[in-house]
Amino acid sequence: MARFKVRHVGLKLLSIVVATLLWLVVTGDPVVERTMRVGLELQRAPDGLELVGAVPDTVAVRVRGPASRLSGLAPADVSAVVDLDGVRAGRRLFPLTPAQVTVPFGVDVMQVTPPALPLAFEATASAVVPVRPRVEGTPVPGHSVTNVSVTPSQVRVEGPESVVRGLTEVFTEVVSVERATSLVREAVTIDTSESALRLTGGATAVVTITIAADTTERTLTGVAIHLRGRATGRLL
Repeated sequence: MARFKVRHVGLKLLSIVVATLLWLVVTGDPVVERTMRVGLELQRAPDGLELVGAVPDTVAVRVRGPASRLSGLAPADVSAVVDLDGVRAGRRLFPLTPAQVTVPFGVDVMQVTPPALPLAFEATASAVVPVRPRVEGTPVPGHSVTNVSVTPSQVRVEGPESVVRGLTEVFTEVVSVERATSLVREAVTIDTSESALRLTGGATAVVTITIAADTTERTLTGVAIHLRGRATGRLL
């Protein structure tokens, strides 16, 4: 009767145990699907163009993978990327496919919603417009505002062509002169009122308001004037 020599019995038993444990782990970690909102990244936007209109910050992505992997998956681990290289002015439609979504190893992207992203672009324009100070309030009685100035008096703005073309002036934050009796000087922010616009020379202006006491003049006629000595006179 032939005899078989068994060598390295311990290593063989250990490999069997490890394989069994791996099999139990795999079979005990089912594959599941999950939908999550992830950040939308716009890359390589060309110079000289402005993105106009509303742009979503996130998109819905349906992912698939082991339950243990997806349970620890955070929105920051996934991102959808749209490449804007070579885009031209006008309204464009960019497809959103699973290939444009970056995910960790072991996770698959099944679907992206919406399947396409509409974006509109305009040429960049600039213009120099005057700065108008806003003043509110009332000085103390007997005083009034005699002069208002702002530095700088003009600023250059940049943004989408259609917005810049319709802009005639920009305003400062409100400066109050309520109960003031003398000079008021305040550094304030210039308000463009349009989030699409940018101020190229800085967003701060200094408003100077001069306040002085009121002077009153009256004309009197027919009033006798009494002078020292014997001289007399009358206002005509």
